[in-house]
Amino acid sequence: MRSRVAVIIRTKNRGRLLGRALDSVLGQTFQDWCIVLVNDGGSREQVTQALDPRLSSIGERILRLDNPTSLGMEAASNLGIRAVDSDFITVHDDDDEWDPDFLTTTVAHLEAHPEEGGVSVETEIVFERLTPEGREVEDRVRMEPGMREITLVDLLHYNRFVPISFLFRRSVYDELGGFDEDLAVVGDWEFHLRFLVRHQIGLLRGRPLAFWNQRRSAVNHEANSVIAGLDEHHFYSLKVRDRLLREHAREFGLGPLLYQRELLAVETGRIHDRLEEVARQQADGNDRAARLADDLHRLERLVQDVSQPFALRAARSIRRRLRERREGEQLAMELQAARQPAVVPAAGGDGKDQRVAVFGDVGQHEYHVGDEAMTHAAINELRKRGFSEFVVLTHDVDQTSKLYGLPAARRPQVPWNAYVRHQLLQEIKHLIDGGPATEAAKSVVRTFQEAFQGCSSLLLTGGGNLTSQYGGLLFERLAAIRVAHAMGLNVLVSGQTVGPVLTGPDREETAAALSLCAITGARERYTHELLGSLGITSTQVLDDATFLTPADPGQLPQVPASGYIAATFAPASGAMNRDDYHRHMARLLDLAYEQLQLPILLLPHVSTFGAQDGDQECHASIARLSKAPDVRVIDQQAALETATLTANAELVISSRYHPVVFGLSAGVPVLPVAVDYYGEVRIGGALENWGLAPVLRSLRHLSDGNDAKWVNSVTGQRAEIREHLEQHAASLARFHDGWWDTVAGLMEDGSRPENISSMPGVSSTLSQTLETAESPEAARLNASNEIAIGNLAQHSDWLQGQLDGVPTPAARPDLLARVLDGGQRLMQARPAALVRKAARRILH
Repeated sequence: MRSRVAVIIRTKNRGRLLGRALDSVLGQTFQDWCIVLVNDGGSREQVTQALDPRLSSIGERILRLDNPTSLGMEAASNLGIRAVDSDFITVHDDDDEWDPDFLTTTVAHLEAHPEEGGVSVETEIVFERLTPEGREVEDRVRMEPGMREITLVDLLHYNRFVPISFLFRRSVYDELGGFDEDLAVVGDWEFHLRFLVRHQIGLLRGRPLAFWNQRRSAVNHEANSVIAGLDEHHFYSLKVRDRLLREHAREFGLGPLLYQRELLAVETGRIHDRLEEVARQQADGNDRAARLADDLHRLERLVQDVSQPFALRAARSIRRRLRERREGEQLAMELQAARQPAVVPAAGGDGKDQRVAVFGDVGQHEYHVGDEAMTHAAINELRKRGFSEFVVLTHDVDQTSKLYGLPAARRPQVPWNAYVRHQLLQEIKHLIDGGPATEAAKSVVRTFQEAFQGCSSLLLTGGGNLTSQYGGLLFERLAAIRVAHAMGLNVLVSGQTVGPVLTGPDREETAAALSLCAITGARERYTHELLGSLGITSTQVLDDATFLTPADPGQLPQVPASGYIAATFAPASGAMNRDDYHRHMARLLDLAYEQLQLPILLLPHVSTFGAQDGDQECHASIARLSKAPDVRVIDQQAALETATLTANAELVISSRYHPVVFGLSAGVPVLPVAVDYYGEVRIGGALENWGLAPVLRSLRHLSDGNDAKWVNSVTGQRAEIREHLEQHAASLARFHDGWWDTVAGLMEDGSRPENISSMPGVSSTLSQTLETAESPEAARLNASNEIAIGNLAQHSDWLQGQLDGVPTPAARPDLLARVLDGGQRLMQARPAALVRKAARRILH
């Protein structure tokens, strides 16, 4: 395949970004190009889906290479370049874009400047956030706006241009030997350094012709390596520098380097000393300026007050208070207007004809089986009891409406920073009480008002989100409870985990919000006792999705007729190194296979449909390490299908919560692993409800050499465990039904049984008691450590927020100038005696 320009596109599991990159090439005004598309070990289906709609436009100008496994970015570039013989080469990353004139301009420049080996263009960094509809551009920043030319001196510090902005001659590539495949990252920088040693690189200044797209908050494959892999960039940058330094030392010796290093240290020390002295002088000056500004500000206000007649001062005070009151009354009237549907039976409905707002963590960017399952289960339970009108709160209205076949309403976007969300919650409470509030508070309240219109009850379905660890989700629930209660809705909370990380402010706000609810369900003993310590009466219940209605068998993927082991692993590895975590999980699969000789299905719990990210990416890594002969990485399934597949297994292995819940209720033996104390609370609580608490292991137990003993103990008692679970399933199901009868009764007419049934106590009847992994004292110590670390992480947000809220002298030049100017005008306009009198009052 022959063309003037070869465009090398490397891609891996970025289907929706790849299509945009292909469109960027198709839109070029210069058309003598070919594309070499290197799929570096990613999903072939995603590449096909992006490519198929564009094949008619691309025609024969594309060569597709699918690597069975990932070779790395630089190896993928080399593979693509060596597959063609074009005059000019450019590497177009699959998430970046070009201006339509990029190729026309750069090719013309190199043809006119044969002395240059390559050319770069002005580049714009585009900060974007991907959405289901496309993307939202958060900011645009010119990259290296002060750069006038590309020099080796500049590049010694860091890379001044990126692949999307660079076109170079194939002859130079061949001369340099291509990209260094030993570098996981910074390979482009290292290539540019070698390039500049031998050849010039031109720079086309003017309007940006290349767009380097970055996503600050993206994770997995949609993240940028320069953001998500910052530590890796630093590591390989040092590796390149060290290698080049050693090459220099071998040729010229260490003498010059040692001299330069010592000279640099001496000069750096002098600079630091001088900076410290300047900083001290500046701090003293700032303190004096701040005190002067405060004194002048007080002087200005005092002079104004004493120079005005009492009647005028009183009138202005009254006007100010009336204005604040009008603002508060206006907001209160808006809130009151929103209350009317719940207050007037004809609008909100009553009994079983009412409309119920259901709040679960659905419609997330990555599909979450557990959260969706609890929402499905809660709606099913209410439907069994005659309720038929629902609205589901979600972050993705279209997806949720389709999955549930119900009306859906948007949830507000909320902050995760501990300090910011707490301040916003205070503003929301202030607004609800009729006071003025910020636009952010108004936005949150109005979004919930719109969602709750026409509803008489709000049900917060189960979950593990009343914790400071997931501060944004906690804030959503606290704000929703506050608004719903103010609108007159009946608020009920089903099976929740609270904590274990719950900072002081979050503890207070959680307790205050839950005190407004008609009933609260705690899905483990830990939460029940914690709520009791907060003064909240709760009922210990099972997880909402414990007895989830199974899916239609016709909707399930084909499974081995001989039976199978179902396994689910979260990417989170707690305090354990990720590679070690994957190795330990693979060993558990191998041990289980040795005992049961059954195929293993890796069922993802959290990932994006069709994206091979999240759990699926983690599963692929674990599958590669496993020695079991039949390990299958299954694509993401919907909640009912995943629950049914899990429930039909012969054994469940999981580091996630809900696969354990699905297995227990179906009578399936489980091998549960908790990656942190949060997991121990939740998974341990579910096991305790079924009388199998000793089965749990945490990551720190898997390195004690007893993992084989643990697996063999559980698999060896499979029949006894099944019998135990089946023996208690009926009584727990009756209790579960009784809980939902209570919830439905409270919704229908507000009636609450005098004595709500307690959860049946279930003790282990196993013939062989499973060994406890560690002493209770050690377990409590580990729990305390993790809670302390979690609280510390939250408090860092608080400290930073409080520091940010303190005015600093550097942030107050406008105030100082205004006060000085105001003081000068007052001195000119008021009698000197009056000013002296005011000054004496300040000083004394």
